[in-house]
Amino acid sequence: MAAKLCKRAVSICLSAFLVVIAIAGHNMESYAQTQQQTIIEGEYEKIAESDAYELYLYEPAMSVILKNKQTGALLRSTLADSEDDGKNNKTWMAYMQSGIVISAIKGITDTYQVDLVSCKNTIEYSYHDKGFSAKIYFQEYKFGLTVNVSLEGEDLVVEVPEEFIVEEDGAAGTYIGTISLFPFMGYTYLDSQEGYMLIPDGNGALIYLDDKNGKYTAGFSQMIYGSDIGFRESTTENFLFGYYSMVRDAREVIMPVFGMMHTKDQLGYLAIVEAGDERASIESHPNGVLVDYNRCFAKFLLRRTYVQPLNKSNSGTIPTVESDRTHSDLKVRYRLLSGENADYSGMAVAYRNYLLDNGLITVKDTSYKTRVDFMGTDREEFLVFTRSVTMTTTDQIREIYTELQEAGVESLLTVYKGWQKGGLYSIPITKYKADSAIGGTGSLTALIKDFAESDYQVYLFNDALRVNEKTNNTTFNTVKRVNKRKLEINTYEQVYQYFNYLLPEKTDSIVDKFVKSYTKKGVDNLALAEICSNLYSYYNSGTYYSRFDCAASYTDTISGLSENTSLIMELPFSYLWDYAGAFLDVPVESSNYMYVDEEVPFLSMVLKGIVPMYSEYVNFEANKREFFLRMIESGVSPSFYLTWEDSSDLIYTNSSDLYSTLYDTYRDIVIAYDEEFRQVAEATEGAFIVKHEKLDNGVNIVTYDNGTAIYVNYSDHAATVNGYIIEGMSYKVGESQ
Repeated sequence: MAAKLCKRAVSICLSAFLVVIAIAGHNMESYAQTQQQTIIEGEYEKIAESDAYELYLYEPAMSVILKNKQTGALLRSTLADSEDDGKNNKTWMAYMQSGIVISAIKGITDTYQVDLVSCKNTIEYSYHDKGFSAKIYFQEYKFGLTVNVSLEGEDLVVEVPEEFIVEEDGAAGTYIGTISLFPFMGYTYLDSQEGYMLIPDGNGALIYLDDKNGKYTAGFSQMIYGSDIGFRESTTENFLFGYYSMVRDAREVIMPVFGMMHTKDQLGYLAIVEAGDERASIESHPNGVLVDYNRCFAKFLLRRTYVQPLNKSNSGTIPTVESDRTHSDLKVRYRLLSGENADYSGMAVAYRNYLLDNGLITVKDTSYKTRVDFMGTDREEFLVFTRSVTMTTTDQIREIYTELQEAGVESLLTVYKGWQKGGLYSIPITKYKADSAIGGTGSLTALIKDFAESDYQVYLFNDALRVNEKTNNTTFNTVKRVNKRKLEINTYEQVYQYFNYLLPEKTDSIVDKFVKSYTKKGVDNLALAEICSNLYSYYNSGTYYSRFDCAASYTDTISGLSENTSLIMELPFSYLWDYAGAFLDVPVESSNYMYVDEEVPFLSMVLKGIVPMYSEYVNFEANKREFFLRMIESGVSPSFYLTWEDSSDLIYTNSSDLYSTLYDTYRDIVIAYDEEFRQVAEATEGAFIVKHEKLDNGVNIVTYDNGTAIYVNYSDHAATVNGYIIEGMSYKVGESQ
């Protein structure tokens, strides 16, 4: 008997030793596979299933596992004790093993990690046929919440209802700061799994699940719909000669999505933040960022601290916490993808179907037009006043249009900037009154009407957000930051040094007044900017307004505009997508973060065939050939910003950053682009992108659901794919194979 026990002990020790060796060697793949079934049969219980998936729960940590019924592949939400690589402290282990992680604010400046592993808590579970509801309460912090988890077909839906968020000790200074739902959903260890994480940066980008060798100290962490300027203080900018910015701002997150894909197991998800997105961030961190695990999740902000000046001179400040928390449901939908749909193309198709099925966007007129924008007037200093610098008049636009029509350009979209009385930065625009320097209101109206018949559509540009106190009265109409200080946006330019923001309700009344005076003339084309791509908290007349309030106000304004005008917008946030007849300034690149391994045209794959997309300006791109190919690949139409006069005339205006805008320089390029892009548009008209793939020879293939395939070769040498020869730095329209 003793011999048997000894052999058993040796066997156990040997097994443990082998496991340690496997972990130490950073080769946890086979080990994790052998653990999967044990995890499910042991601590986890199956609580729901759909046709394709089973949902398992480990109650103490509210940890879930999703199992694909066909392949047996798993998506896990937390780390097991046996999966610890021995490098993590207790705090991080608790973070990685908890299904929900909260940051608590005690007092004003102290923050604490609150989780289901290291903090005393009670959880009351109730079950239903699709999942469970967990009522959680943390005794020490005297707050709690309810988490609802449901397996709905091929979606896992996780929600925290606002009405069940409880803070009993708020008056004493204990608050919920942030809530992270399943922050390790689908995690992987170092390079134990092939695949990637999708981040909504620019048009789209991937972070591979390979071993990063500890190269990065930070990952992707961006607020959905951009940072909140109502809290953000002014920062020191890097400028050349005091005027020219040396750092390009990161792209803002315009869609509330992220994704995890295990390509070897052919299992992953696209996560959509359905509620609370106005105040949530997308977090996607590769291994080496604090721990050796790849993870992505949504983090919801309920409260934040800020600096409050003590007096008007800002001679003293105190840290302050928001007096009230976010009042919104928090909800993430994980759309599960498997088999042939388990890639970023499948993610894009899933998101497009989600938008269409839920009426969040509808198909618009996608007939092709090249975009050619014009600058009307700006202002420069002259003695004690300013004077007009006229760049393109209505008569000159007529001449340009006539030339382009004679050259075979069948249709055109134009955004006319700086058309209003006082020039480009005489904002806000309160009525339809054109500057006399461009020809006046009558001439502008005639231009719009005359060329509309030949499908040359002129849209009047309207900022709608910013106000210039040198040209308009700003008393009682402008936004204050949450700390009650006036919000000022520094331009670092010569004529108008800064702008303010209009209060949302003032924006609504001004835009409504302008549109009424505009449509009375029988024209209704409107290009809207700024309010469709800004969201902020603010203070007014003793009341704090959140980003939720701001979003609701702008939605009301823009929905009304869409009913009364032909409306296009500069890269609107996703909650406004259905109101836009076209998207302007769509990026074809990402922010070029160091940890990004691959750029993909995710946004374009979602929107192509639904709404026309127009690029950022071609004439300001350094590598125009590569930019051309990226537009072809992503289905984005080209845009030009042109002037009749030379851009050197703008050197003493706020538009001094514009260069190379002369129409005579770009006339032939516009015509050539129009011919090529129009031919591609004919082959893909009304079709959706269903597949995007990158080959090792430098060729990318974009496949449409009508059978068309676009082959784009980014290498310097010719390549043959599916029988097509694609020359270096070129493309070919063909058929899918």
